[in-house]
Amino acid sequence: MKLQFKAALAIFTVGTAALLVTAAVYDHNAHKVSIKEGLKKTQSIAVEVAKHINTHLEDRATVSLTLASAPSIKEALITSNQAFGLLTDDERKNKINDLNRQWMETEDPGAPFIQAHMTNPVASYLKHQQALFPGMYGEVFLTNRYGVMIATTGKLTTLVHAHKYWWTAGYDRGRGRVFMDDRGFDASVEGYVLGIVVPVKSEGTVIGILKCNINILGPLHHIIEDFAQATNGELKIARSGGAVVIEPDTPPLSTHLSDAMSANLKTRQTGSDVIQREGKTFLVAYTPIPLTMGTDKVAFGGSYVSIDHIMGNRGEGWHTVISYDEAEATQAIHKATGKLIVMGIYMVVAMVLVALILGKKMAAPIERLAVSADEIGKGHFDTRLELGTHDEIGRLAKAFNRMAENLKDTTSSRDELAGEIEQRKRAEQEKEKIILELQLALSEIKTLRGLFPICAHCKKIRDEKGYWNQIESYIEKRSDAKFSHGMCEACSDELYGDQEWYKNFKKKQQLERENP
Repeated sequence: MKLQFKAALAIFTVGTAALLVTAAVYDHNAHKVSIKEGLKKTQSIAVEVAKHINTHLEDRATVSLTLASAPSIKEALITSNQAFGLLTDDERKNKINDLNRQWMETEDPGAPFIQAHMTNPVASYLKHQQALFPGMYGEVFLTNRYGVMIATTGKLTTLVHAHKYWWTAGYDRGRGRVFMDDRGFDASVEGYVLGIVVPVKSEGTVIGILKCNINILGPLHHIIEDFAQATNGELKIARSGGAVVIEPDTPPLSTHLSDAMSANLKTRQTGSDVIQREGKTFLVAYTPIPLTMGTDKVAFGGSYVSIDHIMGNRGEGWHTVISYDEAEATQAIHKATGKLIVMGIYMVVAMVLVALILGKKMAAPIERLAVSADEIGKGHFDTRLELGTHDEIGRLAKAFNRMAENLKDTTSSRDELAGEIEQRKRAEQEKEKIILELQLALSEIKTLRGLFPICAHCKKIRDEKGYWNQIESYIEKRSDAKFSHGMCEACSDELYGDQEWYKNFKKKQQLERENP
């Protein structure tokens, strides 16, 4: 694989790995931060919604207080209290029981006794106020300080109410305190009713109790719907025990929060949590609605079992519970991670292209260097590399040229040395040949040393015993030499020079020497 492709592959591999690791770390950390910030934001929203609902409840309490402050109401209460106050305790008790029994036994709302309570000036005033706010009020009625109802907008079950929890809470042992009666779902008005119990005072003394049963289902649904339109979260209003008062598209008090969330609400504190529900993860924040937690001036509660009431309050407060699907809450983070990966891919591709271009440019002189090195390897020591650069590759080219020059010089010296060595080898071989020949010759010759007495005329040699021997026999006895006899030309001419056959033989030898 070429260098430029190796560089591109390395950059692609490292870049992709770095991109994926960075994206994973970013997504993980951003997800954690998003969850933390999401919970914080959700908690802030829950607090704001709780404040909004609290303001709504305060407004309803204020309207009821204003209604109770009407002069006609106070005058009617003073008159009724005076009438009952003139009786002894036993007389008053008996009268109250008789009136209550008569009320409960009279089923016809048009009966004079019933109409006396529904058409008097106070009842007319209450009905008028009721008409000003269509759909808001259920029954509105007024009792004197003894709990006897003196005016009402509708036929109630009983006439006397002093024994009831809401009346006792509103009277507050003569001190008087606004009490919000969480009645639950009221079948009589087919709505979620919150009874606002207002003590009516005169000169600091409680002279009667006004109760306004307000259907708050509509206003609370509006708050739920507005929240759903403004955000992608879900808003619920729940009691401290976990029963859901209001939620989207579900009847009141028909569902219940999880045990874990109910435990959080029982602390009556603001908080947040991550919960699992229906196989999904949700960011949940919860906070109490202040007015429903009870104050020095306003109490909140109810009775679980009461006529016409379904699932009344067990002495619990209300809480706003807001939840967001974690996937939706962190969707922006994951989108950002996706964009980061796409941008990273573009950057990696750009880096790969740059690596290919730069790699090709950088590999060109290296490839030339490789070709030149191959030529040097083939014995072409005159090969030189000229790049014209002053970087590391340029210095490498200069070093290559110096190496080629040194190789050329070294090779020349080596060739001369090889020639000399060859000549010496040949001389040595010749020497060895001559030595071998001499050794062979010596092996065939037995050396004779000393002085030989020889006859000056016949050339016989005298041996050590004094006998004269032919020279041939003397040498043959004392060496390895053997003699063969011939005749030299001088002797031949002397012996046969005058014979015709010898002369012809001489002429023939002469012709052969001249014409070989």
